[in-house]
Amino acid sequence: MGEGNPLPRGLAADLERAGVPGAALAVVDRAGEVSTAVLGLADVASRSAVAPDTVFHLFSATKLYTAAAVVLLAEQGRLGLDDPVTEHLDGLDLAHPVTIRRLLTHTSGLPDTLKAFVAVHLAGDPVPSTSEALARYRLDKGKPPGTEVAYRNVNFALLGEVVAVVAGQPYEAFVTRALLEPLGSGARFSYDEDQRTRAATGYLGRWDPMRPALPLLLPGTRGRLTQRPVDRLVGLNEFGLDTAAIGGLVGAVTDFVPFLQEFLRGDDGVLPRTAREEMLTVQAEGSAGVASTVGTGLGWKAGDVDGVRFWNHEGGGPGFATETRLYPDAGLGLVLLMNRTHKPALSRVAHDAAEAIRLGGVG
Repeated sequence: MGEGNPLPRGLAADLERAGVPGAALAVVDRAGEVSTAVLGLADVASRSAVAPDTVFHLFSATKLYTAAAVVLLAEQGRLGLDDPVTEHLDGLDLAHPVTIRRLLTHTSGLPDTLKAFVAVHLAGDPVPSTSEALARYRLDKGKPPGTEVAYRNVNFALLGEVVAVVAGQPYEAFVTRALLEPLGSGARFSYDEDQRTRAATGYLGRWDPMRPALPLLLPGTRGRLTQRPVDRLVGLNEFGLDTAAIGGLVGAVTDFVPFLQEFLRGDDGVLPRTAREEMLTVQAEGSAGVASTVGTGLGWKAGDVDGVRFWNHEGGGPGFATETRLYPDAGLGLVLLMNRTHKPALSRVAHDAAEAIRLGGVG
């Protein structure tokens, strides 16, 4: 693969069968060599093709950046990973005591609230603060922490507010200043003017059950979020997630490579090597995703194929699906971005593609 090449044959066929209009892939090795590949359309109506600089939503893989921000604050001595979250957030009415580590490993026992984690704002709408978005979750419910791994967005909604309070500035500002800029990443939490000209349109299937549910889940966007159907697809207008810490990053596939490179290096970087090693250590056993069935580290999820460990995070929501993955022993990382609403089949396609790339099957 080289810059802008078509995607590997098998992956391209799988994505086309899954009805994905377009995709972008970046693969990086420990030596820093980066390859990119693209497929299909960034916008179906205009027939504009995906390019290496096409901008997608990263969605839930943003949680990796939130976890890194928390770990960075811990390295600075501004919080402890085993601090009760209430030590940093006054006034929380939690059903059970929860530590920051429990949030990072999805073992808090807290439940999600559907309307909270799918809430979005359209271009020009006010952007809620982390505390305003957090207020939509039912934090007074849940199970005792530590009983099981249960992937929940609320964990990282809370962590976003922890970052904002401890850093003394908005979550987005701290992550940008302390993480994205030092890494040399062009990812952002909202489209800038340049990104807007390169943005992929996200798509639902015309008969996707999510489509009629959107006005009920997102009443503030009624009539403004969806476009007219084209080729059995329904495009979505520009939007951002209200809870940035759970999935708010947008960028081109190459904007997410520096984060992978950070975890492939053998020395200290933006994060100390020992901190990265702790993030990539299984801290709770249990299934946290379609392929990541081993357990959770700090932010990262762990999986295993024939004794080969990988770390990943899926991303998915209205109009987009993504996969971010590391094979530390092989010195390999990849990001796959797709402009079609996430469904389990796409996670399986992404897993199979990652395995094919690891084994050298990219032609």
